[in-house]
This record gives sequence, structure tokens and C-alpha cells, in this order.
Amino acid sequence: MSGELPKTADAVVVGGGIVGVAVARQLALDGLQPVLLESGAFGGAVSGASLACLGTHMHDIDELPVLVETCAMWQDLADQLENPFEYNRCGQLRFILRKEDVAVAEHWVARERAFGLPPELLSPQEVQDIEPMLTGPIFGASYSPGDATVNPFLAVRELLADGRRHGVTAFPSTPAMRLLDDGNAITGIQTPRGDISAPHVVLAAGPWSGRLAASVGIQVPVNARQAQCLASTRQQPALRTVIGACESSGGVESGYTQIQQAKSGQILFNTVVAPDATQPDSKDHINEVPLRFVRDSIRTLSLLFPGLSDIQLLRSWVRFEAVSPDDRFLTGELGLPGLLIAAGDNGSGFCRAPFMARLISQLIRGIDPGPLARLYEPQRFGELPS
Repeated sequence: MSGELPKTADAVVVGGGIVGVAVARQLALDGLQPVLLESGAFGGAVSGASLACLGTHMHDIDELPVLVETCAMWQDLADQLENPFEYNRCGQLRFILRKEDVAVAEHWVARERAFGLPPELLSPQEVQDIEPMLTGPIFGASYSPGDATVNPFLAVRELLADGRRHGVTAFPSTPAMRLLDDGNAITGIQTPRGDISAPHVVLAAGPWSGRLAASVGIQVPVNARQAQCLASTRQQPALRTVIGACESSGGVESGYTQIQQAKSGQILFNTVVAPDATQPDSKDHINEVPLRFVRDSIRTLSLLFPGLSDIQLLRSWVRFEAVSPDDRFLTGELGLPGLLIAAGDNGSGFCRAPFMARLISQLIRGIDPGPLARLYEPQRFGELPS
């Protein structure tokens, strides 16, 4: 939306990725008149470049109630809006490349099944029955049949459109410069186009949320991590599921590999394994994918999918996701009344965005969000003001 920036708002949401858009939409659904600010294009940063897997498998066990609920919320959104964002309940496989990691997969499957979920441990032949192209030297895979994907760009765009229908006023290319306060509480936000007076400001700008919090003396434990992606040229339908790596017995680093085929036909490959350090000025530059990542990705794809060894790569890109010290969202109130945050998703913003949006709306409206909110309280790392 173009036009004059309003002077006042019930709440200002900073950041036009999936989390910010979901928060603004939820606030509007709940009767507020929010303003949504994005420094660039809506969905133009890490959200638009995400592979947007929605699932419960091999995440934090303590978060399983949240994951189950947010997956159901996405299903409901697809039904309510007539699925304009390509919701696809395709399931997810986590391949096992080392024999010692079979026990890791068994552990995850047992804990999730005890919670009431239906993951399975599959033999290599059973894997090929589900994903025939996955013929590499694996020891098996875990399988979560209820996991799904959405088209990330369309999901941001359609939730934003629905938010606007309910009262969201949204402004692209409008960066938030600093928070405004009176020493006791947040009073609004400063932008190059003028100030907006508001009793609530929600920081949903991913890894860059801390920059705004610092303008009122609050240090937020959220850092930027480089995520790298590759896309092939369009292929005939080849992959049926989301394919990821089983968590390793030596650490979780391999668990971030994700491979899938988009509805457009492109094969997509994403990982943050051994990422390059994030430079302080990364937000303001176009960042290149390291050639090491391209080579490693080709080797991995060729190992797992020998039949795809000859596909051509079309493009690669780098985006920056927000990471907290314990890899969980920071969602809730910060150290100044009226200031809230929803960031630090560890690359899983789509997976949790609807739940986080509802949590933020409940807090702003003075509704007790329940015990699950304690998982995400920013104060779990101690007092945040510097």
C-alpha cells in the first residue's frame, strides 16, 4: 500500500516476513488497527527464500504441543482461504547416512510416538517405496507423514492480503529507524516518512530486530546466521516429499539439510551446515553463496539422488535467519512496557508463525496466553535492558 503514513496506530509491527505479516493479520482479526512496516519488499528477505516446511519431526520435544497446533492452524488457513499458497501435506523423510545414527532416529521416533504422533523408521527399500529417486547409500530414514509445505512467497502475500481485508495498513520500503519512548514506556516508532504514535511495537524483523531494541537500551540475544539455497532448472515431477538429514549422533548440524521439489518443478536445496560468518553489514548488501557450498550441495544431491546428477543449477542465494541461544523463538514482552518481539526462530518461522502471532495478540490484548508461552519468554535469558 502506498500513501501517507498514519500518525497513530493501535500497534506497529516491524518486519514484513511471514512472522510480521502473521502478527499484523492476527491483530487485525482480533479487532486492532495495526500498521505493518517493511524496509524492503514483503517476503523479500529470508521468508521469500525459505523452503517453508511445516512439521513436527525432529524439533524440540517440549515444543510438540505448539508444533501440532500451528500445523493445524496452517491446514485451517489453507481451507479458509481456499489454499492460494500451495499447501501440500507431502510428508517428510529424514535420511540416515551413518549406521550409528539409526539409534538417533529410533530415539526421535519413540519420543514422538509417545506423544501421539505417527512417525516411522523405514528400511532403505521402504524409503524407495515412498521416494523412488532416493537410491543413495542410506541406512534408512525416519518418516513423518503429516508434515507439509507451502509456497513461501505466496504464503506471505496471501496472509498479507487477508490482513489488509481485515484492517492491516501495510507499507513496504519504509524502514523503522528507531523506537520512541518517554522513559517509562514505548510511545511509537520513527521512520524516514514520519513518526507513528502507538502504545505497542512488535519487533518481527528477524535477525535485525536487535538493532531497534538497542535504540532504547535493550540488548536482545538474537543473531544472524547465513542460510544458503540452490535451485535447479525446472524438472519433471521427481521428488514427492520433503527430504532432510537425520540428526547426527555427534550434533545437530546435519539436521538442517532440506531438499524438495517446488510445484514449479525446481529442485530446491537448503542448508546452514558450516555457514560462513555473518558480517556486520550483511543486511545492506547482496551476499554471494560460497562456492564451497555449491560444491558440497552438488556432491550431496548426487550421492542421495544419482538419477538427478545431470540436472542443471539455475540460481543460488543467501539470506539471514534469526537464531537465539537455545534455538527457540523470543516471543513476548521486552524490558519496556509496550515493546514486544517475535524473532529468533532458528530458520523455522513458517513452522511457528501462526502460533506466535496469536501469542503476541493475546499479550497485547491482556489475555493470559497459557503455560506454553513460557517456552518463548525473552526473559528466560535474564534481564534484557543493558
